Amino acid sequence: MNRVSSFAFGLIVGVLGLYITMHFSLVRARDGFHLIQKIAPKMEVPYTDIRNFGLENWQPKQSLALAILRAKKGHLLQEQALIGFRESTQQMLDQFSTSVSNRSWTPQ
Repeated sequence: MNRVSSFAFGLIVGVLGLYITMHFSLVRARDGFHLIQKIAPKMEVPYTDIRNFGLENWQPKQSLALAILRAKKGHLLQEQALIGFRESTQQMLDQFSTSVSNRSWTPQ
């Protein structure tokens, strides 16, 4: 492999890695690993271990909780201490979904 093809290969791998990091979170739960699509593409922590999460751990990670519910993997939030939090985040997700679907883009 010459220098140009090595550079091109590295560039492609870097762009793919950046895309995956910005759009997905790898979540480790008690039943294994889950690839969760983020609500909004941004550079956040790409990996989170939620096996021992309590309510106090979910408060700063509300966007991850919303993304888990949006991915229809709410069973990851089934712990008894999190049921009230799950219901409130589901309501926020419903409000977010209706506000996004009500917006229409019109060309200027």
